[in-house]
Parts: sequence; structure tokens; C-alpha cells
Amino acid sequence: MLQLPDIFDAQNYARVRSALPEAQTMPHWCYTSPEWHRREIDAIFRPAWHFVGLASMLPSRGSFLTAETLGQPVLLVRSDQGIRAFRNSCRHRGSILLEEAQGTCGGIRCQYHSWVYSLEGKLLRAPGTEESSTFDPERHALTDVRWAELEGLLFVTLDENAPPVDQYFGDFAERVARPYRIAEMACVHRRSYHLASNWKLYVEVDMETLHTKHIHRGSIGEQPVVSPPTSGEWITVFHESDHTPALAPGERHLGFPATPGISGAANRGTHFSVLAPGFFLVTAPDCMWWIQKYPETPTRTRVDVGYCFPRASLDRPDYAEVSARYIRRWDQVVREDDWITEFQQRGLPGSTPGCYTPEEHVVHRLDNWILDRVLGAAGDRTPSAQGVPG
Repeated sequence: MLQLPDIFDAQNYARVRSALPEAQTMPHWCYTSPEWHRREIDAIFRPAWHFVGLASMLPSRGSFLTAETLGQPVLLVRSDQGIRAFRNSCRHRGSILLEEAQGTCGGIRCQYHSWVYSLEGKLLRAPGTEESSTFDPERHALTDVRWAELEGLLFVTLDENAPPVDQYFGDFAERVARPYRIAEMACVHRRSYHLASNWKLYVEVDMETLHTKHIHRGSIGEQPVVSPPTSGEWITVFHESDHTPALAPGERHLGFPATPGISGAANRGTHFSVLAPGFFLVTAPDCMWWIQKYPETPTRTRVDVGYCFPRASLDRPDYAEVSARYIRRWDQVVREDDWITEFQQRGLPGSTPGCYTPEEHVVHRLDNWILDRVLGAAGDRTPSAQGVPG
């Protein structure tokens, strides 16, 4: 069995901390070690806000979404009082309450023993307790989960001490969400699956353009970007172009018009953003898509993908024909990134560190952001107090 050094000794990461082009990539154990994985969960994921869906996916009373965050089942539902978030777990014996990823219900019933809850989480019926003089239904209401909406994006956190979501993500709403009118987006396709790779590999491939002309030569091709500074727990690159990047190179003149009301940089190109730790969101002038990553083990990641258009595009008579071009291209690119991250994971155990090329400078910044949090204040530089380094 391979003997590892003290993987939390900051000296082992001195070369990762170096400036480009002298820097080396993170050691292999950062992508394979159970101990490192556990520290990431505690230091990065537990204090974070995690994306679960769009507010537009909860359009009316009884609409619900389910998700799993850090192994905890979560349920969001629209009641007469607005959106509520609960643990998706019966207060009797802990069974899952709603299993579908998305749907509509008139109330919430546990399949195990038919305990029934209102959309506000109040226990309405509890078979088996009728003869009890001590049973208190109010003490068995559904357990609330902290949630927030940011310009149409819904997030949950399991950390009661996490800062408000708009503070956590800093200037993201001002710089991206409002100009691209995210709140006007409707999700038209969503799917979840698992990959045999570390979550960081997928986040890293999201934020570098070196691979696009190799892995995506037929679906994206060359895609030059700039990386503007940000504040808060997010980072972005911007691709300026008159044509949408959401279609294959030969079809970019066959897309939808721009989203009504977009402004500023949204009129000139596309932002590729990571809302830390694992929510990759692409906002283009004509559409939006996401690839969310949830680490389950050091070498297993659950991926949630969503494709979105502004509501105005859904009403067009040519919607089916045009949207099919987008979905075909999105599926192809996702498959290509899925493949290369699993392929990379297979080669990592026992490998020696590599280098960062100039086109991977954002990966270098992200990796150092991870080190700041996993290693804490130890080491040769002060952890970032301003979120992902801009």
C-alpha cells in the first residue's frame, strides 16, 4: 500500500502556492484520499450554500423539488405561505417522503405508515397515535432547512451560521444574474447521474480553455476567455462573441434571439461561472445551463445537469426545432467532459504533480482557494478572506 506523507502539512503544497509558470498541480492524494475528502466536506461543503433548482420550477401551490445535500434529503415546496424547505424525511421513522425529483402534490404523505403533513410542514394525521395521551403533533412537524433565493436560483445550506446568500456570493447577482435575467429562465431538461471521478476534476475542466480545442474540437473548438475579478465565493471567465457558444460551430447562426431585457456584458458574450464549491453555471445571451457537482466519495461524484431557455423562447412556433440543436450540442459536450474526467481519474493514483499552462490559470486559482480552506491558516500565505481569488 502506498505510504502518504502528512497530507495536511502545508510544506507539501509549496509548489502549488508558487506563481505561474513555476507552480505545480496538486498532489494525487487530493483526488483520491478519504482523509482529504473528509476535510473538504467539513471545510468547504458544510459551510456553503448549495444550488437545488430554479424558483420557476415551483410555479404554483403544491409544486415541489427534492435534492440531496451532503447526504441529507431535502424538499422544497410552494405552499400558500410561499416556498418552504424541509428535510425530506418523515418524523415517525425517518422514511423519504417525496421521491420524484420534481412534481406536484396536494399534501405530503409518508408511504411507510401514511403520516400526512401539510405543505407548511404541519403534521395533520399520524396513524398509530390516536390513543396516546402524550403524543404532541406540533413536536413532530417537518424539520425546517435554511433556504434562500438569489435572482431565481434556489439554494439551501445545512450551516445555520452561513452568511446570507447574497453576501456569500458577493457581486454575482449584480455582475451576472441580473444582466442575464436568470429569473426569467425556465428549465426544459434536467438529469442526474454518477461519475467515477473526483469532484474537483470536473470543476477544473469547467474553468480552463486548453482542452476545448482537443476534447471539444467538434463541439466547441477554440474559445478564448478573460477572467475578470470577482468578490464573494464565485469565479468567472468571459467569452466575448457575436454568436452563441451553446450551438455547434456550424450552427451558431441558427439559434434563438437574445433574452429580452439583457444588459451590459450579457449583450456581448457568455459568462462561465463557478459558484463555490461545485455549481457551474453558464449564462449566454440566449440561454443558460448548469452542471452541479456533489462529492460522494473521493472518486465518485453525483452530477446534476440542467438546460434552460428564457420563457419567451418557449413560446416560439419553432421552439422544438431550434431547441433540439441546443440540446444535441449540450449533451455532446457534457459527455465529452464526463469521459475525460473519468479518464483522468484513472491515471491519478501515485502520479507525480504536473504543471499549469497559461490557459489553466483559473484552475491554479481555484486549487489555491481549496488549499486555503482545507489547510486553514497554516502555510506560507494567508487564506483568502474575500472568497475565490479574483
